[in-house]
Amino acid sequence: MTLLAVFDMNETTLDFAPVRRTIDRLLGSNDGFTVWFQKVLQLAMTSISTDRYQHFGVLAPSALASVAASKNVALPDDAWTQVAEAMAGVEPFDDVVEGMTALRSAGWTTIALTNSAAPSINAQVDRAGLRDLFDHVISVDAVEVFKPSPIPYRHALTVAGVEPEEAWMIASHDWDLAGARAVGMSTAYISRPYMSYASAYPGPDLAVDNFVALARALAH
Repeated sequence: MTLLAVFDMNETTLDFAPVRRTIDRLLGSNDGFTVWFQKVLQLAMTSISTDRYQHFGVLAPSALASVAASKNVALPDDAWTQVAEAMAGVEPFDDVVEGMTALRSAGWTTIALTNSAAPSINAQVDRAGLRDLFDHVISVDAVEVFKPSPIPYRHALTVAGVEPEEAWMIASHDWDLAGARAVGMSTAYISRPYMSYASAYPGPDLAVDNFVALARALAH
């Protein structure tokens, strides 16, 4: 039986602290990034509901401009360029390489599945030196619908050639795990800074602090 681990990237695998700092500074608020990301999610959910796909590279700067307007903040002309540069430079969390190496050594297939646009995530994976740790790197651009729609998760399963019961979704976002659970995948919640798990969602099958603990739990 093939065992598949599907990894969310932003804030789960890749540490978005530089992006958080940049957006907080641009918006002049300690919760600027949080409000911006909530707006991105709102736009993505609306995209799913209205069947009108616009990739992350369109939604994210639109969300930044919208939040700035709501806060009466004047953004510099190069605001999104600053954010994009911060995104391009993100690094994996310290536990990622060790944990993923252990999983792959135990025979697991690994896939990256992200709402980010394909050019962006491929550049990030290459810069972070993670390419060899993934069998496939999948952007929702491939199916033109965002997570947590069931379509991206089913696409990842098809690419790997596995059934849902053979697959785990690993994420620090509760809504992402809810989407995976809805198609029959097992779920693992990674506790990362600023993340929380809403009680309205069914609990994850596994909750751990990092990828090393994840590998210990799954690669037994």
